[in-house]
Order: sequence, then structure tokens, then C-alpha cells
Amino acid sequence: MEFKEDGETLKALVIIDMTNDFVFETYEYEGTLYEGKLVAPMAKSIVDKIARLIIKVVSEGTVSVIRLPKDHPNAFMNPELELKIAELGIDEVFITGLVEEVCIYINSLIFLEKGFRTNIVKGCTAPFDEEKGREAFRELTECGAKMVDDIPEKDIKVILFLEDEHDENSEEIKSGDWPPHNMKGTPGAMTVKPIRNVLERRYR
Repeated sequence: MEFKEDGETLKALVIIDMTNDFVFETYEYEGTLYEGKLVAPMAKSIVDKIARLIIKVVSEGTVSVIRLPKDHPNAFMNPELELKIAELGIDEVFITGLVEEVCIYINSLIFLEKGFRTNIVKGCTAPFDEEKGREAFRELTECGAKMVDDIPEKDIKVILFLEDEHDENSEEIKSGDWPPHNMKGTPGAMTVKPIRNVLERRYR
């Protein structure tokens, strides 16, 4: 799929780790009951805000929605991410999701190191610890990330979900501290009802 013309940038809305364990403790999906724990309590406050961003993007026309798993805080450990970004020609990202001092920080820093114009959408991320989140953003700003109030929805042609997904041998799962429905083959962000509803609506 080609969106990019010579001389223009391709912008992507990046949504990190908006998986159900950050929203529900138990939920049913396609006949199966999944259980998890509320890993980041402040995450509830950003679900509807991210859903509104998606509405703005998909209402502007053709948008590619891509979901890629990660089994490490650094999403680039999955080689498919770099291949997909290169294939589409993405060179500017608008980052949302969880959590500020871990996956938002790490992946924003890597996007910057790889030469991407990197924006973090205010009010669309959440931390585990508010002070650590603020410190992470101070460092990212010093490294060149921009904190933005909104997104240029008319220019965004890709929505990229980067989501935790582990196998039974991963340290997180073996520790017993990680929600079991982050196992491979279990649903991710598409089970967060406000987000799923927005994405399903675009096909009606």
C-alpha cells in the first residue's frame, strides 16, 4: 500500500500497550473469559482520548491499521516493525499509550535515534508513577521529542498498535506478575471497547 508522494512525509499515530489488562480485570471476548489485573490505574483516563484521536484519523479517509506484537519494552526487537515502517515510508510519529516512564520513553527514544520526527500527544499517555513520567518526558524533550496538543489528522495515514504479547517462556509470564492474557494468541487493544467500536465503525 502506497500513501507517500515524492517530497512529502508520512505520519503515523502510534498506540502503545493499550491492551485489556490496562483497562479491565476480567472480560469476555468471542466466548472466552480473560482475566488480568489493572497494571496502570491511570490508563482508564486516556482510553476515550485515544479513541477520539482514532475517530479524527479514520474520518479523513483511507488509513492502514496495523497491529504488531512486542515481547520486550523495545518494540523494535520485533524486526517486523522496522520492515513495516520502511515499507510504508513512515518518517513522523505521534505517540500515545502506556506507560510514560517505560515503553513510551524507550520507544520514543529509539524513534528519535533512528531519525524519526517524534511527537508525544499530551493527555494521551499515562505513567505508573507521575514523577517518573514527568522525568521521562523531560529527558525526551531534551533529546528532541515534541509535546503536542493534537495531531494533524488529515496527514496521518497509518495507525500502528504496538502491543505486549508473550509466550510461556518469557520472564514476565514465568514470574507470575504479568497478566496471562498477554500470552500470544490472546486479544489485545481491539478488545478495549471504545477503541474497538471506533475501528469497527469505519467499515460500516
